[in-house]
Amino acid sequence: MKKLTIMLLAAALFAGCKKDEKKTAESENGKTETAEVENKAVEGQSAEVDETAFSDTDSALKKNEDESYTFRYNLKKGESYPFKLVVNSNQSLTSDGKTIKVHSSRTVIFDYKVEEVQNNQFTIKATFKKFAESSDSPMGQLSYDTDKTKPADKEVAMSWLIYKAITGQDFNMVMNNKGKVLSVTGLDKIIANVMTKVKGEFNAEDQKQIKEFLDYSLSKESITSQFEESLNIFPDKSMKVGEKWEDTQNISEGPVKGQNRITRTFKEIKDGKAIIVVDGAQDVSSTNVEPKSGITAVTKNKATVSGQIDLDYETGWIRTGKITKTENVNTTYSKGDQKETETGTQTIVTTVN
Repeated sequence: MKKLTIMLLAAALFAGCKKDEKKTAESENGKTETAEVENKAVEGQSAEVDETAFSDTDSALKKNEDESYTFRYNLKKGESYPFKLVVNSNQSLTSDGKTIKVHSSRTVIFDYKVEEVQNNQFTIKATFKKFAESSDSPMGQLSYDTDKTKPADKEVAMSWLIYKAITGQDFNMVMNNKGKVLSVTGLDKIIANVMTKVKGEFNAEDQKQIKEFLDYSLSKESITSQFEESLNIFPDKSMKVGEKWEDTQNISEGPVKGQNRITRTFKEIKDGKAIIVVDGAQDVSSTNVEPKSGITAVTKNKATVSGQIDLDYETGWIRTGKITKTENVNTTYSKGDQKETETGTQTIVTTVN
C-alpha cells in the first residue's frame, strides 16, 4: 500500500493539497462560509437573497450608473458548465552538493449542470468526469488516468481503481449568484457506492484507509471549501475597469511567520470576457528546534504569484485561468558550529478550462 498511500495523499479530489496556492491565487477576497443552511434558504426564503442581483436575461456583469460593474453568476437552467483543473509542478532540491528534481501533474475534470434557478440561487448537479496524475522523480515514474486502461503496476492500479469508482458519480449543491455554497447533498451515497465497487480489491486495512480518505475528501466542508476557492472569485464590491483590489494575509501560526499579498486588477472587457490580472508575493519564515538532536532548522520561503483569469461576460463562468506560483525555499540546519544549507525551488502552474 506504500505507492497507493502516496498517490492518495498527493491527489485530493479537488486538488486539495494545493489549497494554500489556490487560496493565494484566487480566493483570499473572503472567508469560507459553512456549507449548511436551513432548508428555507434552499427554497429561496432566506435573507441570503441578494437584493442587487439581476434577472436571468441580464449579463453576469451589471454596469452601474457610475461606470462600475457588479460581478454575479448568471447561469442558465439546463446548461452544463465544464471545470477542468490542471496542476503542474516542477521542484528542484539541492543539498550537500546533490540536486533532486521532481515533476508532477494532476488533472481533475467536473461537469456542473444547472437543474434549477430560483431567487438568485442555482441548484447544481456536479459530476466527477476524470482523474489523472503522474510523477517523475529519482524514485521512478507513477501515473494513472481514469480515461485509460488499468495501469500494469499493481499498486498504482489500486489508485486507478479508487478514482475509476468515483468517476461518473454525482452530488447536488446549491450556490448563490456570488459563488457561495449554501448546501451539499449526496456525498454519503458516493462514498457508499465507491466502497462497494472496490471492496473485493482491497483487504480490511486498505479499506479502512480508503474510507478515511473518502470521508475527508468528500465531506461537505471539503467540497464547499474547494469549490469556493476555485469559483467564489468575484470582488466584494463593484469595480471600474482599471481598478485594483488587494488582500493581505498576515501569517502567525506557531513558528511560522510572514505575509501573503495578492493584488487583482480588473484590466478590461474584451471579446465577451472580463479579464482579471493577478499578481502577488509571499514571504514566510520559520524556526524549529528538534529537542532530541538539538538541531535548529531555519526556513525562509519567498514566492511570487502571477496570472490571469478570463470570465465569461454573460455567465460569469471561468473561460480560462492560469496562475503561476514560483517559490524559493532556503533551509539552514545548525548544531553548534556545524551548518548545512538546503535550497529548493518550485514552480506550480495551475490552469482552469
